[in-house]
Amino acid sequence: MSETWLPMRRPSAAPLLRLFCLPHAGGAASAFRAWPAAAPYGLEVCPVQLPGRETRFADPLPTGITDLVPVLAEALLPLLDVPFALLGNSMGALIAYELARHLQREYLLAPVRLVVAAARRPGGAADLEPLSHLEDLAFGRAMQARHGGIPAAILDDPQAGAVFLPVLRADMAMVEGYRPAPGPPLTCPVTAYAGAGDRTVGPADLDGWAEVTTGRFERHLLDGDHFAVLSHAAPVIGRLADELALR
Repeated sequence: MSETWLPMRRPSAAPLLRLFCLPHAGGAASAFRAWPAAAPYGLEVCPVQLPGRETRFADPLPTGITDLVPVLAEALLPLLDVPFALLGNSMGALIAYELARHLQREYLLAPVRLVVAAARRPGGAADLEPLSHLEDLAFGRAMQARHGGIPAAILDDPQAGAVFLPVLRADMAMVEGYRPAPGPPLTCPVTAYAGAGDRTVGPADLDGWAEVTTGRFERHLLDGDHFAVLSHAAPVIGRLADELALR
């Protein structure tokens, strides 16, 4: 079952840490395709493939973050036999957070670190105007104006948009509808990243993540925009490697 969720995983003979990476809205496991090359010996990078995209295009798109998480947790459980960390970019940060909560509550398992990027505090999407109800062209342009990252070929080509935009719309509907349920805080350290050029998530927006844990909290700015973390594998992985003295 884990192979379905982790099609790009390169198993290590003796992993010391597994890093599970969750993509942004409309994104897929391939967003992290360059990350394994930045990992030192003993750190296994595991990009997560959500339903409805790339190798899982035929699977139904998820409709809710809290519905998705228990299924994902069950698939990952066999691989949580070594220390692990969770990383999520934008929408992926919310999934990673809920996954950490679920694992702590149901299995008494905690990541060595939760890494979130380009994301407001859990529930913070309520501060932004909802977009997922817009018709395709308006929706695509509004998402591009807010976050960037959508090629003009998709915005200008109805056929390309018909493939990509339903995934993005479903993901955004999940983000807009997500409200964290009350519960105990996490115990693991949390690191939050934002791109210095991100128009939606700034340094102050990251500080809300300090409230989700009793552990340490750090925040860092990266060069780039809403997707900055994707091109900064080396420093992000480096901090995790230092955590367990893997380099």
